[in-house]
Amino acid sequence: MFIGSVRWWPAVYKCLVVSLPSLLPPSAFVLAPASLPFLTRAHPRAVASLPFSHPKMPVRLIAADDWRPSSMMERRLLELEREGLLHPRTSSSRPEWIAPAADHREPRPPKGYVVSFAKFHHHGLGTPSSRFMRELCHHYMVELQHFSPNAITVAAVFAAVCEGYLGMMPHWDLWLHLYRGEFFNAPIRTTGVRKLVRVGCLNLVLKTGKTERPREYFPVGLSSNHAGWDSQWFYLRNDDSLLPAYTGRLISERPENWTYGVVQVNQSRLDRLLDALKKLCVEGLTAALVLSAVHHRRVLPLMSRPLRMDEMGPGISSRDLEACWMSNEAPADDEVAARVRAAIAGDFQPEHVNGFPMRPDVGSIDLVSIFSTYDFDPRFSSVLLKTCPCLRRDRSTFDPRGLQ
Repeated sequence: MFIGSVRWWPAVYKCLVVSLPSLLPPSAFVLAPASLPFLTRAHPRAVASLPFSHPKMPVRLIAADDWRPSSMMERRLLELEREGLLHPRTSSSRPEWIAPAADHREPRPPKGYVVSFAKFHHHGLGTPSSRFMRELCHHYMVELQHFSPNAITVAAVFAAVCEGYLGMMPHWDLWLHLYRGEFFNAPIRTTGVRKLVRVGCLNLVLKTGKTERPREYFPVGLSSNHAGWDSQWFYLRNDDSLLPAYTGRLISERPENWTYGVVQVNQSRLDRLLDALKKLCVEGLTAALVLSAVHHRRVLPLMSRPLRMDEMGPGISSRDLEACWMSNEAPADDEVAARVRAAIAGDFQPEHVNGFPMRPDVGSIDLVSIFSTYDFDPRFSSVLLKTCPCLRRDRSTFDPRGLQ
């Protein structure tokens, strides 16, 4: 009768979930079977001793696998070159890119080269690297191979929004306000155990907690179809050693600064920028539309260029434009849509290409009224300039409106 009376079930459940665990010592939970997860709900002291999966259970990390052999032969790199995603080789002694030798089971780049991946260039990476890309490496203390393909996409979209729609170089405080670094390690079949990864351990994710981010920025729905990307590695010339040199370093834990936000004194200076982002979101801007405009403009957002995207308009010399373009002709809309779908989740169609034009194109959104009283002062921290030679080197050309 007790078991059959439905009205008694809440009382029984409360006894098992709340009362019983609080009366037991933590040692009693070491033998708790996985079939009794309710024992973990009211006894936080016991969580560290649980042998079965639990959200707060510490994860044990094991050694990473060896590198996968590279699948990037020279003909595949030439295809990237024809697609306008890699610079053509202009020197036989120090070419812009090199296909790994057949006996290179793991990367052994020549001096002055780093390890890159085909996916990175499909998603917006270019050389010489932009100042924003170098700052990402410096701030998160990573080498190029530590980024995931989705992290490159996120950074490229942000840089394009700043340049093409806000009309400034990527704004570092705005970046810290919106994004944080997330440490990735690979799941395996053993519960509570994960595997370190040699590549792609850094994801860049939008802050979504109630205390983390106001809702001014559109979410970037990222593609999950990156199968085999970690075997598509090759050697990329590191022009002027702007990117960190390749060492093969394995990151085994998340550094504290991956979650740093904006210094409090600078937070109020972002108000106008956040208002502008909100207006762009209301008008319908999405990550897919941003990337389609980027490919339509024939640029790579994370490559250093003489012109910002919003400066590539009428009246600009053909020489400056050609220095920004990665190809002589804009890719077909079908090709642009395919590139967008490879980076952003969803079924982006060719008819939507350049559906939200960048400045100064006809149909672009006017944000002058929002910025009319805004004081652009996104200067670097002096600490960063002192500690990062690659940033200090460009100080003579520093743009006070943002990062170069």
